[in-house]
Amino acid sequence: MKTNLISKTVVMLAVVMASVMNFSASASNPIQYVKNEEMTGELMTAKTIFKNEDGHLFRHLRYTYTYDTENRVTSKEAAKWDSSKEAWVPYFKMDVSYTNSEVELSYARWNSKSNAYDSNIQKSFYELNDADATLMLASTK
Repeated sequence: MKTNLISKTVVMLAVVMASVMNFSASASNPIQYVKNEEMTGELMTAKTIFKNEDGHLFRHLRYTYTYDTENRVTSKEAAKWDSSKEAWVPYFKMDVSYTNSEVELSYARWNSKSNAYDSNIQKSFYELNDADATLMLASTK
């Protein structure tokens, strides 16, 4: 019983020390990100994320947004920067559709073989109350 308690204490101490050392190592050289938001009026139409490494900015991710007539997001597309191609490469797309009582989210990853968002497709449906607040996740597919 006593040796079991001692071994648990030693393991716990090792875990805590490893966590502290990992945190210290990552804190000494953190990756910082800088964002640039593109606005049309009060709506964000695009956001570019840059990695800040020693004062040099490198392209990282780019998000583009589209809205409906009620200024609700209808799609969000993400692209990753490919430094060898010197171009943005599609990453994923999320489409949002609204009804009176439900919001449907469709997520798909980019498939470079078919050049379409047809990989890892997932859908979620959320029920809305009378004040258009989300009540709960109704279902996923």
